Amino acid sequence: MPAVRVLYGTRDKYEIHPAAVREIESIFGIRWSDILWDGNVQVPDLPEDNKLKEDLSGILDRDKISLDPESRLIHSFGLSSIEIAGLKAGRYPEIVDAVVEPEAKDLHGLIAFLKSRKIHSIIYGGGTSVNGSLLYKRKGLTIAISTDRLKEYRVVDNIAIVGSGWKGGELEKKLNESGLTAGHFPESMLASTVGGWVATKAAGQESNYYGSIEDRTIGAVLVRSDGIIRDTISPRESSGLMAKDIALGSEGRYGVITEVALKVQSLPKKRFYRAFILKDFESGIDYMRKLDGIPAVVRLSDAEETGFALNNNEESFGIRYVRSRIRSMGFEKPCLIIMIDNDQDRIVKPPRSISLGRSPAVTWERDRYERPCLGNELWKRGIIPDTLETSAIWDNMAILHSTTLSEFDRIRVERGFRGFIMSHISHVYDQGACIYFTFAIMSGNEIEDLSAVREAILNNFITQGSPVTHHHGPGTLMRKYVEKNRIAMQALLMDPIFSEVE
Repeated sequence: MPAVRVLYGTRDKYEIHPAAVREIESIFGIRWSDILWDGNVQVPDLPEDNKLKEDLSGILDRDKISLDPESRLIHSFGLSSIEIAGLKAGRYPEIVDAVVEPEAKDLHGLIAFLKSRKIHSIIYGGGTSVNGSLLYKRKGLTIAISTDRLKEYRVVDNIAIVGSGWKGGELEKKLNESGLTAGHFPESMLASTVGGWVATKAAGQESNYYGSIEDRTIGAVLVRSDGIIRDTISPRESSGLMAKDIALGSEGRYGVITEVALKVQSLPKKRFYRAFILKDFESGIDYMRKLDGIPAVVRLSDAEETGFALNNNEESFGIRYVRSRIRSMGFEKPCLIIMIDNDQDRIVKPPRSISLGRSPAVTWERDRYERPCLGNELWKRGIIPDTLETSAIWDNMAILHSTTLSEFDRIRVERGFRGFIMSHISHVYDQGACIYFTFAIMSGNEIEDLSAVREAILNNFITQGSPVTHHHGPGTLMRKYVEKNRIAMQALLMDPIFSEVE
């Protein structure tokens, strides 16, 4: 039987240094050399609805329609740990009946056809959703609409009008050839799409400087079952609700985003890099909230993430020197902060900190799109990695951090699994910041224990007055945590062709 890869990216191996390997072995009681899973799952036998294909071929060229079981499976799941754990355990999601790859000119006719036949659809961009945006409850025939062929591209007056199917890395490379940048750099840059950025209301790693996707988006084209909504291409308008307003955060429920008009600008002429070790997490929070001019990247790791970062390096003279300085300064819970800035150097050395020079920030930038592949190495060894992120005002940040770590430890002890949690702050504002929690568990009841951890952490976010997500979108997995009045309001805009499958 054929198999498909269900882990992130195409990289088969991510190098982890021996000290970090020993740390993981100690936490989870494993031998790193023992590989338990290759990251692939078998494609199940699926019936093929040839009548559906015949009907669709009246709308689309046959090469744009697939009933292939492998393609249908690939287009039916994202990269949330809940989904991957389910697939690994042989629990398949609802699998679409067909996959179509329309061009923009095909979409109006396709959606009219789907509406007339009461066929539902999910929209597939890069498949990198981590909150279950592709999961659905079957209510009849369902197809996946892939945006792969939506590749419009033109640039005028610092506006790039692009198809929603562009992968981030491909688009940025093309813009760079003209000395331009879209200014949006998510960790999933190499696989996620422009349409996915808009649909999840995403934020890139340099949002401090460029803004989030809503700040970069000038307009959009949205194809719905009741027609096409198209924004004008202009710097700004005040004409009421726009297509981009409906598209941002829509997660494929309000129609197909076919085109996006993005602000673009010249590439920075110079980049500045610095890294420091601070006494503790609270010192880092205090430093960040007082910044007068926020650099393009400011990333503060807590003591746990800092410890892992130090271990995941060659035991060089530099690392030994840093450890010696940490001891001499009396830092019991040292925290790493890296900063990068564009064109002007606004990086100010934090009080009572250890300067590490440029190297850690340069290394972080070099590896930033490959770092998710570290999680693949854990999956292969029976360990489930996951992340949850939120945002908080500065006054609430320290308590949100400490209570979330405590909730993880409480669930770990109660349910008796092995695990660790670490955190970092990024996406910095004058009012507060985004905070990420990365955790991993090893359990005999993987899905149940993972669900319990997620439930505890998300409920703690809400208890502490924070949203369930800063930039990933709630998807299906977090929808129950979104306030009921928001769901009712959003339902007014939902298109039945795309929303009733949930």
